[in-house]
Amino acid sequence: MEKKSHFSNYLVLFIAAIITVSIVAVGLILLNKSLENPTHKFLLPKEFTGWVEVAYEQSGSPALKEEGRTLLYEVPPSGKVMTSSKNVSGTMVLIYVEQDGRLIESPKDVSMIHGQGTGGGGGGPSRLTFFVGTEEQWQAAKDKRP
Repeated sequence: MEKKSHFSNYLVLFIAAIITVSIVAVGLILLNKSLENPTHKFLLPKEFTGWVEVAYEQSGSPALKEEGRTLLYEVPPSGKVMTSSKNVSGTMVLIYVEQDGRLIESPKDVSMIHGQGTGGGGGGPSRLTFFVGTEEQWQAAKDKRP
C-alpha cells in the first residue's frame, strides 16, 4: 500500500513538472513573438493629411530612432521620409505633434490609414506608402498617389 502512495506522489510531481515546463515554454514563445515585430510610430505634423512615403535602405540617410521595440518616423510636412533602416513588418501608430511638442494620438474611432502599399524589395531598397486622413479625404486623393 505504501508503494502505491510513493508512486502516486512521484506521478503528481512528474505531471506538475510537465505542466510547469509547458507553461514556461508557451510564455517564452509568446514573448518571442511579441518581440519580433516592432511598433512603427509615425510622428506627424499637427493636423497632417496626405500621403506618407518612406524610402528604406537609403545610404547617407539616418537610421530610424528607436524607443525599445518602437521605431520612430519623424514625418515632415512633405510626408517623405528617407532612412537607412530596413523595412520590417509591424503595427502602425499615428501620433500628431503639436507646435508646443505635445503628442496627440490619432482618433481611435476613425480609420486614418488608407491605401497602404509597399514596393521594391527583391534585394533592393523598399518603399512604404499610405494615406493619412478620413475616408472622404482619401477618396479625393487616391488618384494622386506618389
